[in-house]
Amino acid sequence: MLQLQHNKRLDNILKNNRLIQFIQKFSYVETLLLISIFLISGYFFSPDDICLTQKDIPYLLILLAIITLFHGFENGILALGVIALVMWYSYDSFPYIHFLINLLMVMIFSEFHYFWTKQIKELKTSNEYTTTKLNELANAFYSLKISHDQLEKNYVLKPMSIRSAIEEILQNDIHNVTEEKLYCNNFLALLEKSFHLQSGFILYANNDTQDEYLTQENSQVCYSATSETYNKEEIFREYLIDKAINRKQAVYVSDDEGNPTLKNKLEESKFLAAIPVVYNNKTLALLVIEKMPFMAFNRENLISLAILFEYLLITALKEKLLQQSKALLFIQEKEFRYEYIRTAFLYKKYNINSTLMVFKIKNEIQSIKIFEKVQQMLRSLDISTQYKSDKNFYFLFFLFPFNDKAAAIGFLNRLLLTLEDERDKKFEHMLFQINEENLLNKYIEDEYYD
Repeated sequence: MLQLQHNKRLDNILKNNRLIQFIQKFSYVETLLLISIFLISGYFFSPDDICLTQKDIPYLLILLAIITLFHGFENGILALGVIALVMWYSYDSFPYIHFLINLLMVMIFSEFHYFWTKQIKELKTSNEYTTTKLNELANAFYSLKISHDQLEKNYVLKPMSIRSAIEEILQNDIHNVTEEKLYCNNFLALLEKSFHLQSGFILYANNDTQDEYLTQENSQVCYSATSETYNKEEIFREYLIDKAINRKQAVYVSDDEGNPTLKNKLEESKFLAAIPVVYNNKTLALLVIEKMPFMAFNRENLISLAILFEYLLITALKEKLLQQSKALLFIQEKEFRYEYIRTAFLYKKYNINSTLMVFKIKNEIQSIKIFEKVQQMLRSLDISTQYKSDKNFYFLFFLFPFNDKAAAIGFLNRLLLTLEDERDKKFEHMLFQINEENLLNKYIEDEYYD
């Protein structure tokens, strides 16, 4: 967690990222502006050779390289098209050789840009997916630890489990899981009971928003029973709120050593802490603490609140996604369906493929033996589940995120080498890309002979 002190380095990074996003958003305007500056300069320095094709230094090629490598093929062709028009009308004879050389180089530069950005995108997406999985496991573990600690403290007077209480909140509101306000109210009531939260509220994004940051326009507010009511303009003017949203990290009132304290609270500040939940680089919600007892406002409690808040929202997000999606409805295991839906979404958004391998087995004992063997061989990101069809076939599903069919075939070959009984090696299998769900359904329903 961060202190309330100003972090210049982080602010500079945020400003640079926003500048790059702004440039990319208006890339065509920037391309036309650069070409215009180049042509105007060429007109003043060399009126007979506006495009500077006869100079010893290939100025035009350098400019096209910068535009194409940074923005890609479309911008490079746009720039070259403008240059071609100028060449056609301002030169006595069209310089075909220079034009073709520049066209060839633009295509080469755009190919390099395509593969470079694609590789960066794949690595970034893979890293985000791995980090998200790690955070989910860490949150689940830590919520279990918090529940254990709470049981130890209160088992005589009021035995309870924080994690089970959160799951009960979601279970009770499962049919209204799209209504964030419902389970946010229950969660705030839980914090009042277990962490001595006196008053606070939750800012959460609208269901239909795709924005990266929470804003006054795309957010809703859910107040605790004892909290004051504020208008959203007043909330977003607060220093803690602004910093927590922009940095996507928790901000709280602290002392010189960075420990939470009520002594250094600014007179003009209405709040003590703001804790965001960030998922896939998108701010889902913000927990704002308005009042809390001095003894309860400490680092341990703030960390616990952050973990439980994230656990609640991500679990609710999973439930919402599972309810809205129709993918693999025949599979009962929610975790497998969720990972399948998530990797399918990554394919649609970034064209990053994953592979699903399916074993079709007639014998129950054989399916159990193979499934247990595979469980020992799977990597940490790989996930598996089982399904019995109406026609008494046993299907084993294995999802390999960010891997092609060749990786799945290699895994299958290693599995066959570990099976000692030759009878266990006799089973039917198929490989599906993540976008071949219709083909998968036909295979499961045994419709491929129809």
